[in-house]
Amino acid sequence: MQSREALLVHVAELYYEQGMSQQNVAETMGLSRPTVSRLLDEARDCGVVEITVHSPLKKEAGLSARLRLELGLRDAVVVSGSYDYDKAMRRCAQAAGDVFRAVVDSGMTVGISWGRAMQAFCNQFPEQAHIYNVNVVQMIGCLGTGNPHVDGVELSLTLAKKLNGTFRNVYAPVYVDSELVQSYLLREPSVEQAIRQARQADIVLSGIGSLADANGSLFKAGYFNEEDRCTLAESGAVAILQGRPLNREGMELRTPGKFVVGAELEDMRQAKWRIGINASAAASTATLAAVRSGCINILVVDEPLALAMLEENGTPYTN
Repeated sequence: MQSREALLVHVAELYYEQGMSQQNVAETMGLSRPTVSRLLDEARDCGVVEITVHSPLKKEAGLSARLRLELGLRDAVVVSGSYDYDKAMRRCAQAAGDVFRAVVDSGMTVGISWGRAMQAFCNQFPEQAHIYNVNVVQMIGCLGTGNPHVDGVELSLTLAKKLNGTFRNVYAPVYVDSELVQSYLLREPSVEQAIRQARQADIVLSGIGSLADANGSLFKAGYFNEEDRCTLAESGAVAILQGRPLNREGMELRTPGKFVVGAELEDMRQAKWRIGINASAAASTATLAAVRSGCINILVVDEPLALAMLEENGTPYTN
């Protein structure tokens, strides 16, 4: 079953701190309204709710609600404070873990990518003794950077162990330079089976890459150089999600000579819970593009990024 404490905390935050009605909480969490009512009663009875909602991380409830409403998200979590990128990402990953624990259940399929956000998420996520038989699936080919800690193969194994489940990887590179090779790899039995399972994911976890970030995983792995980045920018690309460039409106742009070995973005949109994790105000354009693509419906970000996104969206937030 789901983590009861995490579920109680998240339902209480939505109802008490973000001011959602019980019906809206039910729709957001995929529950019935009577179930939400019972959970709120239980949250009060067991001490999760007294006067305020108790949560390990301080979150900006008003800003979270505003981000959710303005961007049409199913849910949004904004972590308080301004920190350097690595610390901010760890805090956001921890908050994303709280959301994930509230919705994950035994027998589910979880799709993941790779990169710094996923590394932070998998590293901090605690073992779940009450969850079992979760299938963790790599959504896209490997980075092959020589640093296994940010690559999908090790991350899927790490998360599967913590969920007492199984894992399946796409044993192929993120990109190949030929459509013929791509077609061959997509038909290779182990790759084909992994992608077929990824298409059935209940939850997808993903970081969001920015073309403005020279430390992004694809750049570090050597898949893109400065010339590639300039070419992509000139074509209108601002973000990379699951290896696929997006423009400001969230439309996918094809990259000449780079054919993705992995699930399509449309496959990602089929998942009920699509959790995106990011930090830093500099990532606002990329994060907005990812939201507009429809591939993210639950967003976990730090406070500077949330404020920058609302400003860029033309709906600035004032407390």
